Amino acid sequence: MRRDITALVFAALIMAMFAAVGVNAQSEIEWHDQEGMQIAKSQNKPTMIFFYSDTCLPCAKLAEVFADTQVIDMSKNFVPVVGSGGLDRQYGVRYVPTVVFTDSQGMEVHRVVGYRDSDTLMGEMEKALEFAGSPQTRQKQTPGFGVVTALIAIFIRGLWAWRRNRK
Repeated sequence: MRRDITALVFAALIMAMFAAVGVNAQSEIEWHDQEGMQIAKSQNKPTMIFFYSDTCLPCAKLAEVFADTQVIDMSKNFVPVVGSGGLDRQYGVRYVPTVVFTDSQGMEVHRVVGYRDSDTLMGEMEKALEFAGSPQTRQKQTPGFGVVTALIAIFIRGLWAWRRNRK
């Protein structure tokens, strides 16, 4: 009789533990609309903005990756936002699927264009977290292709003029 009561109490404790874990576990990513940008600012958290189309097959595959439990756990470090018309113009999104990562102030720190499997996406999320937390990354501005091309053109023009004047 005493063993039965002990077993019953033990089983009840195990069930209570599983119930508690089930209540606290997040089974999917809680996506926000554009208001997520204000939430990120107020919570001082980076954002993960997902731009997609309903008719895009790679977008549907990436949405399945967002259902992976490891990706869900990693997403808790971000404020997940579904990209919309205003945000795609703000961040210059031309192709879907695209995931734009920003710091808490909305400054882009990393971007992923196209489908990624869960392991690769988690690596990209880790990079974004590093970039979002690094003040050097926020201030570091690299010249774009147009700036580099213009500098090369100026150099070649100067070299050409110098050679012409030497003759």
